[in-house]
Amino acid sequence: MRFTRTIQPAVPILVQARMGSQRLPGKVLADICGRPLLTWLLERLRSSQLASEIVVLTTTEPADDAVVAAAARSQVEAMRGHPTDVLERYGAAVRTRGDEALVRVSGDSPLLDARTVDIVLDRFLRSDVDIAANHREREWPVGTAVEALTADCLARIQRAATDPRHREHVTLYAYEHPDDFAIAHVPAPSELIAPSLRLCVDSADDLAAVRALCAQFAPRQDFTLAEIVSREVAAT
Repeated sequence: MRFTRTIQPAVPILVQARMGSQRLPGKVLADICGRPLLTWLLERLRSSQLASEIVVLTTTEPADDAVVAAAARSQVEAMRGHPTDVLERYGAAVRTRGDEALVRVSGDSPLLDARTVDIVLDRFLRSDVDIAANHREREWPVGTAVEALTADCLARIQRAATDPRHREHVTLYAYEHPDDFAIAHVPAPSELIAPSLRLCVDSADDLAAVRALCAQFAPRQDFTLAEIVSREVAAT
């Protein structure tokens, strides 16, 4: 059942984060200018004007005790779920919490900011869609992916998706079955168009680049995505 958009639902940001990355283990707690990567993200999301709260979704693996502790230091709730079935992790969290809708972001995107979340979430709340997302067309910087979707949509995906790819990449099934889901692309504002700019952390090189970028703004930690894009474009 779809929720009634005339009354804005409470929409949490659910951040998936775990220590067990295959390409760069432990990256979500890697140090960036004196703070863990995950802390950067949580603090930057905190100023969202539209999301109701932030929740970290991690796994039941012992190594992710550290993720739970990092979330607690930022006064953010953490929920634990399936180690590899990320779709089940999201589905269980939403069912337990009773959410009608959610924002999904990745814990390896430390420079995502609240304004980006609000742009996507605003489009979602104003549209009769299952998913609003900004990453399916290359306009935004890499590492700024945001999805807002209904709990009903998530449940439909969970019932239909059996391929391991679809269980790992939570919404991939919907994008590969577009006739079954109403999906809206959220374009980047002109000042944020930078598809070649990489701000995610998937490798040691990515981590070094993000550290260098944050050092340029130090001691500030509240710089915006627009400031990052403007500085990087000017430098090229």
